[in-house]
Amino acid sequence: MRGALNALREDVAEQLRQAGVNAVTGMESAQAARWRAAVAAVSLSKMVCASGGFQDYLGVRRDADGIERELYGREVELTLALDIFAPRDGGERACKEAAEITAENLMCYGAAGLNALEIQAGQVEFLEKDGLYRQKTSCRCRAWLVARMDGGGAFVDFEVKGRLK
Repeated sequence: MRGALNALREDVAEQLRQAGVNAVTGMESAQAARWRAAVAAVSLSKMVCASGGFQDYLGVRRDADGIERELYGREVELTLALDIFAPRDGGERACKEAAEITAENLMCYGAAGLNALEIQAGQVEFLEKDGLYRQKTSCRCRAWLVARMDGGGAFVDFEVKGRLK
């Protein structure tokens, strides 16, 4: 995945790293087994948006080159999946602690600044075949996907907006 949604996942992973949680963008449990401490894998699990394309005219923005370009967007609801993995020797406690720090951080600061509407955390489970503990956590946010139109009428430069200030 590239573009605005990938940038959001990367920003959330960086936010969690700054909060002291090892974090990467989405990965398989086999990759998590390489970590010697708890790690949060950030991925996008759901995106819900109204029907139609970028039908909402948002105004104009002046580019760095001085040219005004029209902005269009649509409201979306994004759900981030944050799978917290911990090695066997770290135990269930390491998994829970990383999940709690993750949830508190998202609740206080949003997901890369997007307002967190709902955070859910599941039960910790042990994945016997991988030798890992896992706790599934999710964060539901509201945002705007914004696109700028180029001179030919094509949508370019997609961004995720709606961040907390």
